[in-house]
Amino acid sequence: MICLKANGPKRLALRLAPIAASVILLSTLIAGTGSAAQTEFVQVLSIDDYAKEVTAGSSATYNWTIMNADSGVNLTVIVTASISGRGWTCEADDTPITLLPDGFDTVNVTVTAPLESGSQEANLTVTLNVYEGVHLVQVSSVGADTTIVGAFASANKVLGYFDNPLPSPLDNEWGVFLLDVIIWLAIAFSIAYIMDGVAWAFTRKTTSMLDDIILGIIRTPVLLLVFLYGLVNSMDALHMHIPIDLRDTVISIYGVVVVLVVFYLAYKLFKKIIVYYGKIISKKTASKVDDVLIPVVEKLGVVVIAFAALGYAMGALDVDLTMFVAGGVVISMVLAFALQETISNFFSGMFILLDRPFSEGDMIILSDGDWCEVRKIGMRTTRLYRYTDASIVSLPNNRLVNDKIARMTNVSDPGRVDVTVGVAYGSDPTKVRETIMAAIKDNPYSLLDDPNKEPIIIFDEMGDSALTFIVWLWINDRGKRIAARDRLVEEIYRKLNEAGIEIPFPQRVVYLKKES
Repeated sequence: MICLKANGPKRLALRLAPIAASVILLSTLIAGTGSAAQTEFVQVLSIDDYAKEVTAGSSATYNWTIMNADSGVNLTVIVTASISGRGWTCEADDTPITLLPDGFDTVNVTVTAPLESGSQEANLTVTLNVYEGVHLVQVSSVGADTTIVGAFASANKVLGYFDNPLPSPLDNEWGVFLLDVIIWLAIAFSIAYIMDGVAWAFTRKTTSMLDDIILGIIRTPVLLLVFLYGLVNSMDALHMHIPIDLRDTVISIYGVVVVLVVFYLAYKLFKKIIVYYGKIISKKTASKVDDVLIPVVEKLGVVVIAFAALGYAMGALDVDLTMFVAGGVVISMVLAFALQETISNFFSGMFILLDRPFSEGDMIILSDGDWCEVRKIGMRTTRLYRYTDASIVSLPNNRLVNDKIARMTNVSDPGRVDVTVGVAYGSDPTKVRETIMAAIKDNPYSLLDDPNKEPIIIFDEMGDSALTFIVWLWINDRGKRIAARDRLVEEIYRKLNEAGIEIPFPQRVVYLKKES
């Protein structure tokens, strides 16, 4: 609802006769009429809904746009507001508004409803006093209607529906409040009885423990939420005795408690169901990935739930989280930069667990030639047992991912050993081959029953001091590679000695020449 009145003589007349203009303006306001030729220095534009409904104790804001219709002068607008109805308040910015020629600005007025029962309506009147310099040249008024709905319409009834049956002195709002609290307490105990009796009887008939765990987790939090909800709503009966600030504080505290209880439920369900059954399932699988990921997910889940609960709790207290979010982004960037090596090792550990280039218990050869047994694959480092000095070494996961690693165990293909043999010049190559083959046949680790894996004996070169043969032998047990090579070298040495084949060693012949 908008009512616009533009009263005042023409600007020229006001400039020539300020006193006469004031008399004419006063007469116009009293009479409620004005000349059709009078000028609107400021136009008021409706941009809002001016009939709103609010709950008791809440607020509504109305907006108008004002425009300087005169393109030649600056105008000053002073806004005043008043509202009808007991307990209603309105607030407008009383700072003078300066409108430049053809300029715009906004007028905002906030209306706050009282904590009263039943529906009530109030009329807001906003007056705009327009000045050119020190001269009042226009008075305009606009209005809006605000209605209370719902919040305390039935506050004088028990649970909002029934008349108060208590005798004096409790036949008033205090008796309604008392009965509301008692009834909500009874509702909470009834829910507890149903859970303890009917629900538990039903869960005992099932073979799964999941329903028992869920029922045990939600029982107490649900009862607490029901009673707190009833207690807060019972305060409606005492709205005449409770200040708005105190009621807002109680509601904020109630919101925080609800958030904490809900996230406590989330934590317990996560801990008792997701993590618990995840650990059970991981024990039944052959993969080691879930065994490592479950503890990581458990710790991350607790952190995420805690931060989410803190954020929602601060939101319930109307705390502006913008600075916290911005600070969190900055801190995250700093931590990511500072912990980039740790993060790299973490994802490298994930890659090792998922891609499985080697597993715990495997024997591997590092790029520097060290033979190691994999003892423990962690999220940051991998622990290895090094055979050269019988020690435990820990290597960062990102090195193992980027380095060349030879895995010697848990490979489907048979293992192989290589031996280089040198014999003296003058030895018969055919006899040397036969002797080495005899040594291979006497080696218990030799794989001889696979036609695709026959031993290979190569006459490699005629060296400085010996004829060099290379032996490639497939073995029947990859885990016995060291023992197989040791046994093969021993057998070759024995067979060459038995066959009378000389095994040379480096020699140098030095000739001395005596000069005359």
